[in-house]
Amino acid sequence: MFEELQLAGLLAGRLEPRLISNLEFLVLLLLMMLVMNDLELSGMLSSLGRRIVNRAGSERRLAILLCVLVFISSAFLTNDVVLLGIVPLTIVVGVISRVDVKKLGIFEGIAANAGSLLTPFGNPQNIFISVHYNVPLADFLLAMLPLWLISLCLLVLLVCLQFGSGKLHPIRMKHSHRRMAAIGMLALLVIIMFFGVLLPIIVIAPIVLGLLGATGKFRRICGMLDWKLYLLFVIMAFATYVALGLYTLRLAGMPLLLSSIGLSQLASNVPATFILSGALDWRVLAIGVNIGGSGTLISSVATVIAYRFIKKYDRTTTVWDFMKWGALFCAAQLLLILPVMYLGAH
Repeated sequence: MFEELQLAGLLAGRLEPRLISNLEFLVLLLLMMLVMNDLELSGMLSSLGRRIVNRAGSERRLAILLCVLVFISSAFLTNDVVLLGIVPLTIVVGVISRVDVKKLGIFEGIAANAGSLLTPFGNPQNIFISVHYNVPLADFLLAMLPLWLISLCLLVLLVCLQFGSGKLHPIRMKHSHRRMAAIGMLALLVIIMFFGVLLPIIVIAPIVLGLLGATGKFRRICGMLDWKLYLLFVIMAFATYVALGLYTLRLAGMPLLLSSIGLSQLASNVPATFILSGALDWRVLAIGVNIGGSGTLISSVATVIAYRFIKKYDRTTTVWDFMKWGALFCAAQLLLILPVMYLGAH
């Protein structure tokens, strides 16, 4: 019914398919960022986090619950906005209780990166891969599920080993703006229809913008947008489009996996995804750049967000504090996913 409205169909013969996929990526990313601003403004995640704090009882249980909340939420709400809602709450808890805020913030950053890898809308690199390779939603979920489950088990194990059983003090509840939260979740469902190949972007965009306008706070939602970050994505998208027109790296297999992980450590995983988008196997590329999201401080935007919050709270926080745990997690993910990839290939 909507095939004639697909952006690729409307622009066919006028623009190259690679450029069209880049445009779709940028539109989807902008819509996702606006929806996440709505959900952040609604206070939904903060309210949920406070409920968890008051029911946790012990430091270890709190750390597990908050990290799992970040992990699961990041798969559906994008990892950066989840951290923007949870890490400030973690700092509030640290002021009231004797929780190791630095360590908890580090693991929340890892949880955001690892949890977001499951879905094609969990982070910017997945959005691009899904659009660029035209990956069906079900195929993407099935391909990433083993790594996601491995990451969850690793995260819970590390958190259990690093946190004690000290008692916590309850904190005051803050209620969320339910109407804004409901509209934000509805807008998110509309965006998911693109990944499910149910609606084209040219239909989704006005619906999402209309829903956000119905909140009555559209100007504030737009004002919260990190335009510098979005402009960076625009520059990366078009710069790599031009570069790949001159030379394309058509890697596959182990070279692609190791290159995507390594390049993510040096240039962050989103630029790494653009640079390696000539790859023959989107699955290996997706696994590589998502594993590469943990490691160095600049390997992902989510890690930088967590670091900035924790650094403001505790000036003794260093880059090495984040890197040592990120590198350990990255290496463990790689070692555990290799047998799964081998079995899948045979």
